[in-house]
Amino acid sequence: MIYENDDFIIYYNECDKTYIEKLITILNQRIPSILSFFKLKPNGKVVIKLYDNLEEYKANITSSFNKAFEEGLCTKRREFQYWMIANTEDGNINMQSLNLVRRLEDYKNYSEEEFCYNAAHEFTHICQDRTGSNSPGWFWEVLATNLGNPECQHESNEPFTLEDLNENFDNIDGYGIVYKIGKYLFENYDNDFILELAHNNSKLENVINEIIDIFNKGRKY
Repeated sequence: MIYENDDFIIYYNECDKTYIEKLITILNQRIPSILSFFKLKPNGKVVIKLYDNLEEYKANITSSFNKAFEEGLCTKRREFQYWMIANTEDGNINMQSLNLVRRLEDYKNYSEEEFCYNAAHEFTHICQDRTGSNSPGWFWEVLATNLGNPECQHESNEPFTLEDLNENFDNIDGYGIVYKIGKYLFENYDNDFILELAHNNSKLENVINEIIDIFNKGRKY
């Protein structure tokens, strides 16, 4: 089944019909503010694919990981992890249908709202890619967790290093950490400064080292 408007095309399945209207509503509400942050205008229709077959979804994301490694876009070949329920690796928004997501122990209580807001999270990645950003992967999650689906996030208090973010993201509480980083940034800097960090890795490294020091020493901000 297909839904299409001026901004996106959604390919969905029978099992997705109960929340498809909610998904459309949330995307229509959130897309303008995300585009505004990145100083972008709509540019064609974003393709959103909902997968009701786990093996097909895994094949899609694994193919993208392999391609990125073989083209030298990353130094380490990423492996599929159970929590990878959505991605934009091929330029589309690919998401497991909610019935698949809820089979995972960590997501068994995943709500329709969380599922739909996650599409806005992925849309943030699409927009950052459009700007030509070459920031490290963890900073993409800083922006996506804070712009796309902040109502679905948590803050982590575990200590971490910049090396952890760059090399060990999948094995630490990566999303809890980057959401906390983003929350700090949006509370202390304006949008133009934060957007500049997405295009200036030297400035980003300086800022993140200061933030890591604040967090790990338990200082108030």
